[in-house]
Amino acid sequence: MNNNLVTKLIYRTTFCTVSFFAILFITEFFSVEGHDTVTFTSDFFYYYTNLSNYLCFGVMVACLHDDVKQLRAGNLCGYNHNRYLKHIKFTATLIISITFIAYDLLLGEPNTINFWNNISNICYHVACPVLFIVDTILFDEHKSIGYLDPIIAIILPLIYVIVIEIMGANTGRYPYFFLDMSELGFGGLMAWIGVLLALFVVIGYILFIYDKLVKVDGKWEFDFSKTPAFSFMAK
Repeated sequence: MNNNLVTKLIYRTTFCTVSFFAILFITEFFSVEGHDTVTFTSDFFYYYTNLSNYLCFGVMVACLHDDVKQLRAGNLCGYNHNRYLKHIKFTATLIISITFIAYDLLLGEPNTINFWNNISNICYHVACPVLFIVDTILFDEHKSIGYLDPIIAIILPLIYVIVIEIMGANTGRYPYFFLDMSELGFGGLMAWIGVLLALFVVIGYILFIYDKLVKVDGKWEFDFSKTPAFSFMAK
């Protein structure tokens, strides 16, 4: 946990730079010869990776803006004080974590050379997720996540799944095999959704527990006192 504002600004500026290039790769405004990228068509909004990377870029820009405001106020040692931003940042961290885990374990082939040779793939499937998660671990204020935040954070991924299933039922096309109800059947689809949501919640509560780790009299300890139900209710 590092609350040095200058360090935070440098790190977050680095993330925004990498994330910006990831967005350019995703939308094919910038491409690397010999590597495929996802085109900006109607299919763009099918892909969880695209949406999660755009979300994290927007959230980090907001965090960076908040940090600059603090710097201008002469506060060199502080955290983001926007309560709603804390909640959104936590949710974005969980969402991009699933992007990283699902792609590397289910969709990508990290044991192959092609996986690591593809710069665009590395940007939005590995670099941005890892940098965003590390930012949360290093720089976010502790004792700011509520008991129910990991549950509430499920809402956005569920909305995504519902939209994909509605679109898939009409077009017969699905972005990922684990969301393809035509192949999996309703039971298979529910099983995959259950596994992914369980993973989502588990990661959420791991971050929740880490959030309660504080330093008291030079010693690290867990403090669950005065924990709100939701992060935006924290003082």
